[in-house]
Amino acid sequence: WLSLRPGTDAVIALAMANIILNELEIYDVDFIKTRTNGPYLVGPDLLYVREEQTGKPMLWDEKEDKAKVWDDPGIAEETDVALFGNYEVNGVKCQPSFQLLREHLKQYTSEVASEVSTVPAATIRRIATEFAQAARVGSTIEIQGESLPYRPVSAIMFRGGQGHTNSGHTYFAVCLLNVIVGAMDVPGGTIGWPPVSLGYPETGRFVI
Repeated sequence: WLSLRPGTDAVIALAMANIILNELEIYDVDFIKTRTNGPYLVGPDLLYVREEQTGKPMLWDEKEDKAKVWDDPGIAEETDVALFGNYEVNGVKCQPSFQLLREHLKQYTSEVASEVSTVPAATIRRIATEFAQAARVGSTIEIQGESLPYRPVSAIMFRGGQGHTNSGHTYFAVCLLNVIVGAMDVPGGTIGWPPVSLGYPETGRFVI
């Protein structure tokens, strides 16, 4: 348990994300490429670059070296899409949103987070490192004959962290930790959260 100034959870989570991404360079590449909007191209206006006909967000296919809509069936392997780089689509200079996120996080150092939260910078660095290493990015587990990603870490927040100004942003920051290491709806990670569930198949229940 760490004692922090109430309402400063977000800056600690963002500092942890910065350490994990920019210093430790630990992140689940396949999860980010195939399960998030990390590959979506973003222009100077900080909006997605979209295909004119369909309005769908676009990404960069590294294999064919060109932009495609995110669900283009011509993408042979989803893992071929770019997470980093500078591109130009229809005259618009753009970058993958994951690259912009990584750059944005650099301002949230452990020292900045410590000043805001009162948690020592060394402690923030320690828990960030422990979280990233415990995630075992790249590991798998076999369950009922099926190989699944195994991420035995979870970042989650309830009323205590939510009961403050800008708590929506705080929750996004906390959930970002799960996204980075791919610990969302996989064995060992955060399961069924945010709490939207179709219920156990035999019950016919829908729970929100």
